[in-house]
Amino acid sequence: MISEHWNAYFLTVSRSCLEELGLVSFYQTPGDVKLICLLRASRMFAYGALTLVLVAFLRELHVSQTRIGLFMTLTLVGDVLISFVLAIFADSVGRRAVLRMGAVLMIVSGTTFFLSQNYWFLLMAAIFGILSPK
Repeated sequence: MISEHWNAYFLTVSRSCLEELGLVSFYQTPGDVKLICLLRASRMFAYGALTLVLVAFLRELHVSQTRIGLFMTLTLVGDVLISFVLAIFADSVGRRAVLRMGAVLMIVSGTTFFLSQNYWFLLMAAIFGILSPK
């Protein structure tokens, strides 16, 4: 009797926790929504891992820790500001045009990182090329 009561309580609490986390509704969504969520999660994981690689890259270029901190801070600020500006103009210019422009900026940024070791060029490339479309 106690075991049945405990099981019912455990199931109720478990269900409430899963609902609170959004996992019940996620489970009920179609497969394409789950795929989009998986892709977004993998993109965010890669974005976080890139930060670690970027710091190691800058250290290999003998950039000081202060400049690395400045680099990361300005990259984040640039990402927020550029994403905000692009979001404002996305409807008037067209979302596809904004996404194309973002893709071109990312390509130019990646090419700059491939070709240059100059801190200031890399900083500009990072600020303008590290867009996070939400």
